[in-house]
Amino acid sequence: MNPRPTRAHSIGDRLIHVYDDLLSNEQIANFANVVMQLDYTRRPSFDRELSAAVDSEMFRAAPFLFPFTEAVFTSMRETFALSDPSVALSHVYAAAISSDACGTVHTDTTHSQALTFLYYANANWRAGWGGETVFYDEDGDAMMVVAPRPGRLVAFHSNILHRAGIPHPDAPTHRYTVSIFYYAECERTRMAAA
Repeated sequence: MNPRPTRAHSIGDRLIHVYDDLLSNEQIANFANVVMQLDYTRRPSFDRELSAAVDSEMFRAAPFLFPFTEAVFTSMRETFALSDPSVALSHVYAAAISSDACGTVHTDTTHSQALTFLYYANANWRAGWGGETVFYDEDGDAMMVVAPRPGRLVAFHSNILHRAGIPHPDAPTHRYTVSIFYYAECERTRMAAA
């Protein structure tokens, strides 16, 4: 398996790759059902999103997403300039964002040897429902917008400024995502100590 991005963008020397059509419609629907049934709690300090931690070992054992993130990570490691051999799966969480959330511009980490995968987990999503992810340069200018297409996977350097777009109030459901983080050992150790 050697997935190729359907779209690629750079902000300076940092990359954003978009992958479509990795999963079948049946796999997208089945995984959406799993994600929607997770035990979500509100994170008041960040975006007011609902989030649920996903056990990394359970994620590795799941037949849906892990094989694709690993294939992209392995095939694109050099392209993303991830030279630290300790970069590996760090943690995974799911998020459910509704129209009452607030998209906070942030980086996932400031460490350059880190990669974030963002999987859009809704089985169905219409363009008018919003919820796009916006990527920014250091000056705060929006440089790329990615629509939350069902089954879409986005890989990007974790130190790129970005925010979750808020769904339109008419959206009949939350915007569900799964975030998968590949960090260097020093960053995983720092997070565990925090």
